Amino acid sequence: MPVVRGIVVAFVGAVLVFAIAASQSAPANSASLISSRQALQQPSEMVWAKAPYCACFLNSSSANVDRATANVAAALEKAKLAVTLKDQGPRDGWMYFVATFDPHSATREQVSAAIVAGGGQVLNGPP
Repeated sequence: MPVVRGIVVAFVGAVLVFAIAASQSAPANSASLISSRQALQQPSEMVWAKAPYCACFLNSSSANVDRATANVAAALEKAKLAVTLKDQGPRDGWMYFVATFDPHSATREQVSAAIVAGGGQVLNGPP
């Protein structure tokens, strides 16, 4: 029985060595495949904007943030645009935010038009 166990352990060990070696060798074009996948996973286009912000909307400051960009988010949804809004914070009566999106699914003009339709103003760059 110990001989059979030794043979099985040696066989499993050899299989693991081959599996590890095979997983570490990659085809020459794997770098381009990885960078292509990363490009698809991360939005590469941004539109900076601001929306009116008033502390009088609600008592909770986190609810104010949601309220300030709610109309913009609704307009983006109505336009069927997959856009992520990230608040940058309020200042001087405005909530500044950045809209990120995949340029393969929307254009900068479409996103900008939806932001304006939702009551926001598009900026030329970060505030």
